[in-house]
This record gives sequence, C-alpha cells and structure tokens, in this order.
Amino acid sequence: MSPGAVLFAGFIVFIAGGVPIPFALLLTSLIVFLMNPATPAWVVAQRAVSGIDSFVLIAIPFFILAGNIMNAGGITERLLRLAMALVGHIRGGLSHVTVVVGMFFAGISGSSVAECAALSTLFIPSMIKKGYRTDFAVSITACASTMGVIIPPSILMVIYGAVSNTSVGALLIGGAVPGVLIGLALIAEGYVIALRHGYPPEVDRWLGLRALLKGLGEAILPLGVPFIIVGGILSGYFTPTESAVVATLYAMLITMAVYRTVRWADLPKLFGEAGLLTALIYITVAAATVFAWLLAFYRIPDAITAVFLSFTKQPVLVLLSVLALFSFLGTFMDATPAILIFVPIVQPIAVGAGIHPVHLGVIVVMTMAFGLLTLPYGLCSLIASGVAKVPVRKILLMLHLLMLAEFIIIVLCCLFPEIVLFLPRLLAPQWL
Repeated sequence: MSPGAVLFAGFIVFIAGGVPIPFALLLTSLIVFLMNPATPAWVVAQRAVSGIDSFVLIAIPFFILAGNIMNAGGITERLLRLAMALVGHIRGGLSHVTVVVGMFFAGISGSSVAECAALSTLFIPSMIKKGYRTDFAVSITACASTMGVIIPPSILMVIYGAVSNTSVGALLIGGAVPGVLIGLALIAEGYVIALRHGYPPEVDRWLGLRALLKGLGEAILPLGVPFIIVGGILSGYFTPTESAVVATLYAMLITMAVYRTVRWADLPKLFGEAGLLTALIYITVAAATVFAWLLAFYRIPDAITAVFLSFTKQPVLVLLSVLALFSFLGTFMDATPAILIFVPIVQPIAVGAGIHPVHLGVIVVMTMAFGLLTLPYGLCSLIASGVAKVPVRKILLMLHLLMLAEFIIIVLCCLFPEIVLFLPRLLAPQWL
C-alpha cells in the first residue's frame, strides 16, 4: 500500500475506533514514518514543534481569553437590550433578538462553541417559556452561534491564515459581510416561521430612538472589540497577533475597571479555561502539521491538483467542490484538523483555477461553521439540544430548515466573489 493510502486509511480506521483526532493524526504519521527509512522518526517532533512555532498562532489564546473575560463580565445582557431595541418589535421578536445578539457576540468571542453555550443558556428557556416550539428555539440558537467563527475576530480565520500563508487581516475583514448576511437570512426565515406559528413580538411597538441610543450606550464598549481589532490592523498600529493582546487588555479594562463585573480572583479560572482550550488547539495543530508535511513529502497535493484540474478549471465548479468536501468533513471532524489537513490539498487546485486565496479561505471557514450544525459531529446542535434537554432527533426537521438559509448564503458567496472581497478591497487593497 502506498504511503498516501496508508495516511488516509490509517486516519479513518483510528477515527472509527474512537481515537481522538490529534492522536489519530500522530499515530498514522508515525506508521508512515516507520515505513520509510529515509524519513527518521525524530522528524515527527521537529515538524510538530515547527507547526506551532508561529507568531500568527499566538493570537489564538488571547482571542479566547478576551471572549472568556467578556462573557464572564455579563456583557450578554447589555447586548440583549440593544438587540431588543432593534428587532424586539418584529413578530417572533425573541428569536430575532437571539440572532442579533449572536451577531454582536460573534464580534467579541471568535468561537462558535463558546457563543452557543452563552446564547443557549440565556435564550432557549426564555423562548420556550414564551410559547415558542422547542425545536425552533434550539435550532435558531444553534444556527445563530455559527456566526462566531465568521464575523471578526475569528479563531478559524487565524488558523487558516497560518496554514495557507494568507493575510489574516484580509480574512477577518472578508468574513464580515457574509456573517452579517447569514444573520439577516436567519432573521428573514425566522420571521416567516413566526408568522406561520403565531409567535408574538417581544414588545408591542418599536421602542424608539431613545431606547436604541440607550441600548447602544450600554453596549458600545463591548462592541468596540472588533473595531479595535480591525481598525488597529488597518491603521498599521499592530498586527493581528498584537490586536488579540490589545483586545484582551481592553476586555479586562471594561469588565474590571468600568463595569466591575470581573474580579482579580476570577482571572485564574478564566486564564485556566483559555489555556486548556488553547492547548487542545495547539496539540491538534502540531499533529496535523506532521500529517500535512507527509502529504507534501509524498507530493500527494500535487497529484490531486493535476488530476482535478484535468477535469475542470472553472472557479465556480472548484468552489462548489470545496464546499461539498468541507461540508462532508464537517459532519465528523473538527474544523481545526480539517483546515490543517485539507487546505494544503485544495489550495493549489483553487490557485490553478484562478480563485483568490481570501475568497477560498472565507468559503472554507463558513463551510466548517456550517459543519457545527451537521450531525453526528455538530457541536452547536448538540450543545443547544443539551441545554434544552431535548433529543437531537426531535429538532432535525426544523434545524435543517433553518440551515437552508445559511447554506444559501454560502452558495451565493461561491457564485459571487465580491460578497467576500468587496470589503477587503475597499479597506485594505494592499493585502490582496
């Protein structure tokens, strides 16, 4: 059996056997290393260390920590009041508030899983109490949380930029418009469902400009996080990694000094949680780097690129193929290893078809965010169902109905690159 076949077959066998993904990647890589005396096993350690020895990846723990601090500081309640002033008067108002808060929270956390836990705890019991069907409450919350890795800041955009050598700043900006479009699509579909089932508005009428300004005043400091990150990068004052550090310090400032909702005694726990999640991501990055290095050593991406481009070089067909591949991967694999393993394979194909690297990156991240809803892996679906204490099978019909809105936006971004590239070209053409 060829080394390439052993890599993929071994990985699939280990995953099917319940081995955690990082260990499955490392064990498979070790087997292939031992098959060939020309690749000594010590290279495994060397490649693993080089994989995480990246200045860009240092941004990950600080983005996670900033989100943890903000969440512990009770900023969700402030975002809720602003969202209520914006959309609470529309029929099905509480579901729309959930989506809008999800859009706001996405600009703070950078993690869909953390966002799903926060939104589920706050909104699912409230919607059920208001008479919303449980399957709708769970599904709209799970779908809204996927914007966490699309709207900047985004941990997955940082990982993608590191593995593909693409501008992280351009990727972060490129995800803004698609993320907002997903939110608007969910609101539109939620409104149609609200009309059909008679879900009420949360307030009788629009609360007016005064309530809107008051809500904005309460939420403006937390909402400053994405503007600090993107604005600082655009102005050249700091790099994406440095922006993550600044965002963390800013989060500490407003929650500890301004709102006084986080104490010094809370920091060890918040730092520890961020450290554990960072360690999990870094272990996965290290293992996937070894695996990807072997793929490159045996020229597997080159072979796949040559075969694929012999069939078609149409950018739309290539992007739709990428969408199909990562949609499949998202059903059983976490986004981090999927990006680290398969982006080196699909990127040469995309470049050969004339697809912009930023366009490709945003499509991949959006598709992996979509994978957080698809079972059996679907973490966001599982978290939301767990909070509601309802079996996942009972929400599947409504979940897939709401997922359709997100899928349509992803397809539109494949067909019309300017949806992704418009904002980066306007704000930072030097990065494209």
